Amino acid sequence: MKGLTKLLIFIAVSVILVVLYHFLIHTKSSKEIKKFKEIYSIVSDSLSQARLIANRLPETQREYNFLKKQWIVAKGMLPSEKITEQLLSIISKAATQNNIKVLSFKPGKLTASKVSSKQNLQEYPLSIKILGSYHHTGRFFSDIGNLKRIIRIANVKMTGKKEKGIETVFTATSYVYSGVVEKKSKKDVKKPKK
Repeated sequence: MKGLTKLLIFIAVSVILVVLYHFLIHTKSSKEIKKFKEIYSIVSDSLSQARLIANRLPETQREYNFLKKQWIVAKGMLPSEKITEQLLSIISKAATQNNIKVLSFKPGKLTASKVSSKQNLQEYPLSIKILGSYHHTGRFFSDIGNLKRIIRIANVKMTGKKEKGIETVFTATSYVYSGVVEKKSKKDVKKPKK
């Protein structure tokens, strides 16, 4: 009987030790392992995303350089300030190349564009009078239309001057980019204090 009692005591102590181990040590360790697995999963996902971004860096750099070149071209087409001398030079060069004589060149006022609904363009009209043959005048307008800078020709009036050619009066409108204008909400507008 002594052997059986010793065996029962040994089994009871073993069961108590296993239960204590499970509740005191194993459960706590399992929770920590689960927590570390979640952290590992999050960090692993972040690392994968960072690697994808790093692998796309050369492609992103090429896209950036391409867009930068397009921006430079766009700035040439739509400058951010009116440059009267440059416009006069462009028009005079086109006139000289097409045997056209510029009789007058009158700059107008910079005004808000009627073309842009977002109001980020301004129009710079130039009233111009030229003298030349019909065909030369057509080529002159074609050259102006093919310039890198955006210039709209309107209000064309041609008058024949017998032996001298055709006198043409027109408006050449250049556009100026004035930036993005943010619309203010009613909340942003401050009322004057009384």
